[in-house]
Amino acid sequence: MMAQSDANRYRTVMYMNVKDFENYQECENMYWGHTEHYDTLTTLILKNQATPLENLYINILASFQESEKKWGLMAGVSFRPFMPIALKMLFSRTPLPENQELYNELKISKEDLRTLKIYNMLAVT
Repeated sequence: MMAQSDANRYRTVMYMNVKDFENYQECENMYWGHTEHYDTLTTLILKNQATPLENLYINILASFQESEKKWGLMAGVSFRPFMPIALKMLFSRTPLPENQELYNELKISKEDLRTLKIYNMLAVT
């Protein structure tokens, strides 16, 4: 959910771990913050409403390209167990079928590991 607050900046709400899209408000975690959109990068900066200590940062590269799916990288803190984390994320304009093909796409791939070894960083494109 987004409403424009400034040029290139939008108020944002993210619902995480929803059971179904019809009742998305019944979620495990809700984050409020903002999205900053530019031609080559979109950044979401969000705060957990139940645990304000938890902040999430999500970057989506090359967001000006028209496509149904976009890869992104989330960095933040996990509370299970409590530690800094980074996650590979897939954004879609429409709901995706939750099947083995999707699960395999979301896992860290051999190519992701190869890039990690070369650059000493996790790059998601």
